[in-house]
Formats: sequence, structure tokens, C-alpha cells
Amino acid sequence: MRCNGTNMYDIDAHAAESYDQTETYTHDVELVQDLMKTRGPLRILEPFCGTGRILIPLAQDGHELVGLDKSKAMLDRARTKIAQLPDELQRRITLIEADVTTDDWPKGFDVVILGGNWPYELPTAEVQEGCIESAAASLKPGGYVFHDSDHMEGELDGSWREPGIHKRPEQLLPDGTRIQGTSETIWYDAPRRLWRARRTTTVTFPDGKTLRKEHIQQKHPVSQAEVRGWLDAHGFKIEYAKETPERIIYWAKRAARPDIAALPDRRSLQDG
Repeated sequence: MRCNGTNMYDIDAHAAESYDQTETYTHDVELVQDLMKTRGPLRILEPFCGTGRILIPLAQDGHELVGLDKSKAMLDRARTKIAQLPDELQRRITLIEADVTTDDWPKGFDVVILGGNWPYELPTAEVQEGCIESAAASLKPGGYVFHDSDHMEGELDGSWREPGIHKRPEQLLPDGTRIQGTSETIWYDAPRRLWRARRTTTVTFPDGKTLRKEHIQQKHPVSQAEVRGWLDAHGFKIEYAKETPERIIYWAKRAARPDIAALPDRRSLQDG
């Protein structure tokens, strides 16, 4: 069974708009700005860049940004916002449509940002570690990676194992379009913290017409020890850490490229 092969935001441009409506927090951007305040201008790579929530403010600070995302709808919305910026700012931003789990990442960066709860978009620990490996390869020696995500310790939390169809809050967009999502657990492996669900997204337009998309998504909630272990294994030294029962944030410096055996082909790991 192929998991995570469909990006829910590509069902319709309104889905990307709904993301912008809910993801409005800025505390992570402010933290990155504080961590980089004595450095710059910097060349920064942001995989999973989405609609530019983190990327655009950093470009406004004078940095050069490259954003990667596999969702065309999310990148299109980012381009719309970037087009409203002054020409000088627009020239600092490059967006690339790419699957960060299978495509090569560009090289030669001072900072790689892995934010926005990025591991929860990926199906297995192997694929998640592959992104840490790719971040190390994309950085100059002495460069930094910023990691920010939720975490889960021990076995898969009981709330993830509950049967039945669960509705997410409906969103009403300015033009009257409604977005409704559901999820239904279809499989899990509690000891390995693997969870697979059937997810649906339904778009109801103002004229009453609907568009519905169903896809299978698998997630692996990371543990604190996993993320720390991946950073250490791929040559990073943590210089800043914030660890709470819900969230882990790390700012880690890449020393030298470690001699590490190649990871398994991540294309074969997508199916979980």
C-alpha cells in the first residue's frame, strides 16, 4: 500500500489557502531570527517551505532563501505572496517544486530550516533521518540546522489508536468556500509509533458543488532521543535546545562531514 503519495493541499487551491488561515503563529520565526541575529546575510534552505510563512520574513531580514516543497498549490500561493514584495526581496527567494524525501537538495547553505513540525509529514523514522542526512550534505562546514517539531515518547499514544472517523474543524474561507477534513485510523504499530489513516478532504464551493479527495497517510511521531541521535550521527553538535513535554527545538552546528554508510533507498521506504 502506497502511503503519503498524495498531497492534500493539491486537491484545490483553496486547501492551501486554508493552511494560511490556520498556520499564523510566528514564535518559531522570531526564535530563528534571534538565533541568527549576529550572523548574516546568510544563504538559507527551507525544505517543506509551504506558503512561505517562515521563508518570507527571513528574506525581509536580508537573507537569501531557497524553498523546497512538493505541493504545487502551496508553492503557487507562496509565489502570489512573494509577487507582492519589492523587486529586491523577490530576487532573494527561489522556490523549487521537489519531493524532499527522494530528490536531491541544493548545496552550499549556511542554514537549513526544518520547521513547521516537518517529521509529521513523513511515514517512517528512516525517511525522517534521511532528511537530517540531506540537511548535513546541504550545509557548508560550520553551518546550522534548525529543527522544530512535536515529539512522542514511548509507545503510540492511545488517542492515535481510537477507531472511527474523526472530523477536523470545518474552515470557512473569505469567498464562502468550506474545507472539511476527516481521518480514520486503519492500522498502527504501537511499539514502533507508526500510524496509518484514511484521510479525506472535501471542498464545498459557494454554489454548492463539492470536490472530495481521499488518500492514505502514514506518520511516525518522533521521540526526543531519535532526533538527538540523528543529529549526532550526521555530524551535528546541538548549541541550543528547548525541550518541553510537547515540543523539541534544536539549533545544531555541522562540524565535518561524517563517514556514514549510505542509508537505504528512501524511495523504497515511502510505503512503510
